[in-house]
Amino acid sequence: MSNHQEGSLAKAGASRNENREATLLLLARTIREVAFGFISIVLPVYWHDQGYPILVIGLLYSVALLGSSVLSMAMGRFIDRLGRKRILVLSSILWTLTTPLLLTSKNVGVIGLVMLVGSISPTGKEVGLFLGVEQAMLSRLFAGQRRTNTYAWFNLVGYSATAIGALLAAAIGIANTQSQASEISTAMFRTVIVAYSLAGVIQLLLYGLLKPIVERQQGALGEVEHRVPPPSTRKLIHLLSALYALDSFAAGLIVQGILVYWFRVRYHLDLRSLGLIFFGTNVLSALSSLVAARIARRIGLLNTMVFTHLPSNLLLMLVPFMPDAGLAVTVLLMRHLLSQMDVPTRQAYAMAMVDAPDRGYLGAWTNGARTLGTGATPILSGALLTLSFSGLPFFLAGGLKIVYDLSLLFTFRKVPLDFSEKT
Repeated sequence: MSNHQEGSLAKAGASRNENREATLLLLARTIREVAFGFISIVLPVYWHDQGYPILVIGLLYSVALLGSSVLSMAMGRFIDRLGRKRILVLSSILWTLTTPLLLTSKNVGVIGLVMLVGSISPTGKEVGLFLGVEQAMLSRLFAGQRRTNTYAWFNLVGYSATAIGALLAAAIGIANTQSQASEISTAMFRTVIVAYSLAGVIQLLLYGLLKPIVERQQGALGEVEHRVPPPSTRKLIHLLSALYALDSFAAGLIVQGILVYWFRVRYHLDLRSLGLIFFGTNVLSALSSLVAARIARRIGLLNTMVFTHLPSNLLLMLVPFMPDAGLAVTVLLMRHLLSQMDVPTRQAYAMAMVDAPDRGYLGAWTNGARTLGTGATPILSGALLTLSFSGLPFFLAGGLKIVYDLSLLFTFRKVPLDFSEKT
């Protein structure tokens, strides 16, 4: 057999391994996002039915997001030392063990503890270390445009799964309607929590099948160096993280759980209607993620991030001006046609800004900063809605996001990118 043939076979074998690991990560994210999608809708409705005030719900959401952020940023420099797979497995175990505590107590302190150390998503989107580690794994498997395409598909599947989770919430609402119950019953809530815990178990099993190829490349001595990025790279990562935190601070004002509560109180919508609304927003977000990769090939990653995000923020600010639920939902859906195009492009752009060995650190810091920013504001949004059930959170969120877009454009437009190297 010629050297060329041997090289082709080796390349094909490597490609199969990469695709296998990417498939496992994709399946794990699918399970996780379905769970995040339904818990972020069912939980605020259940808490509302149980008489929890919006300020308390905002506080619990802030605790969940801040706890996730602090853990992610604290673990950032140790991810490759401890092992990417090991981090994901331990996070899944923690999810599985803590979630059932939501059934044992209605005490806000106990619930806050679960929100702090578990993986309860207030947003319908990512919490914890999962996404940052998975991004680093995918950057190890793929490079160049293939990496951008992979992130686009990864987000497409993620948003589609979140949409399915919202549809499951609508199904719970239909079941409640058929049983002539106006509130989520204790038995129904118990089923939701058991299902959510089971999702953590399935994810744990999928992560257990990952092979060492997803870990960072070993050094000459067969060990992963405990690397801290050089000062210039850390400065770049921290600046990017600060801007991400600003964007997420704005997003925290209108996290999905808060939006669910707002639509329920403002327009008296039931769980079935709410589930269908957020099924629609997540389907549109999924489609926009896929389109983003094509647009980025034409105008670049940074331009795609900024110039699709700006009009979506203007639409967000219009939502509370709508006189009825139908128009408010229509504007919200229009916003989601554009609002998530920056996600896969942002992920690919960030990974291309630093050298391969620093991407685990970058993933943990940027995702941690996003969660930190988001975590600071649900309680603020709850306080604003307690004082006056107005559209102020929408106005603040849209305005701050516009500041983020313009700051990102003018700060990073000349930063060189590297799409060639895997980590």
